[in-house]
Amino acid sequence: MRRPDGVRPGGRGPDEVRSDGLRPDGFRSGGLSPDGFRSGGLSPDGFRPVRRVNAYEQIVAQVEEQVRTGELSPGDRLPSERRLMSSFEVSRSTVREAMRVMTATGLVESRPGDPRGPVVLDFSPQALRAPLERMVHQGASRVELLQFRLVIDGQAALMAAVRADSAAIDGIEDAARAIREQSQSAEISPAGFAAIIRTFHQRVRDAAHNRLIQVCGEAVTDALGVIMGQRLQGLSDPERRARVGRSADDAARLVGLIRSGDGAASQRCATANIYRYYRDSLEPAERELLEGMVEDPGA
Repeated sequence: MRRPDGVRPGGRGPDEVRSDGLRPDGFRSGGLSPDGFRSGGLSPDGFRPVRRVNAYEQIVAQVEEQVRTGELSPGDRLPSERRLMSSFEVSRSTVREAMRVMTATGLVESRPGDPRGPVVLDFSPQALRAPLERMVHQGASRVELLQFRLVIDGQAALMAAVRADSAAIDGIEDAARAIREQSQSAEISPAGFAAIIRTFHQRVRDAAHNRLIQVCGEAVTDALGVIMGQRLQGLSDPERRARVGRSADDAARLVGLIRSGDGAASQRCATANIYRYYRDSLEPAERELLEGMVEDPGA
């Protein structure tokens, strides 16, 4: 007969330990259960059991920690789904949610039907794209986006001047020439102009040979794309043509500086060009925050 607490008279509570070192639930006190897993400690795989509601997040955090410390390396495989369920002491749905998150962020690759565990992937800047784009679209102010762009594209221009080969510079020059052609076309399309400008800046970033700059630059350019197009909306044809013509002049000057190998001048030119394009649409307080990043904001 059991007491109200579920323990037989003369028996042991759930946390009491028998003389052989096992608790009534089959786990050793501070040791291993019969299947080899530590109660409240680490499994043989080096993971800790997860008990909170947001269990999948803790699974992700533990895998990320093992990657950071080198316990898991690119090409290594995680244990099978069943083994992970046992290691973390969670349900199948929790493990699958953790796998979904880690797959989406580029941490692991899991193939349906593969009996082996998910494989740990090498780092790729592409893994930054989704969270970065979410941040710049949902949480960053206009001035923060422009500050970030001045940093990214200014440094990209400097690095392009130092590191780009002649083929990469020729590609930048081709993009600059397309801006000039747009300024001279019979009709200037805001969407078309935005696409051409995007190509120009992306080629400068590509010439910097830095994948982080490429990914971050693309994300912030996407976020500013609407503002860029709006700069041409509501203008008369002569005004629109003059603005695009100024952008063509700016691009041509930057190409010349990059080709000359003058990194510092290329950086100054790039940041001044970007600031000048958006300046008229900014509030005075926004201009004040940005002008300190531009050597000649009034140019």
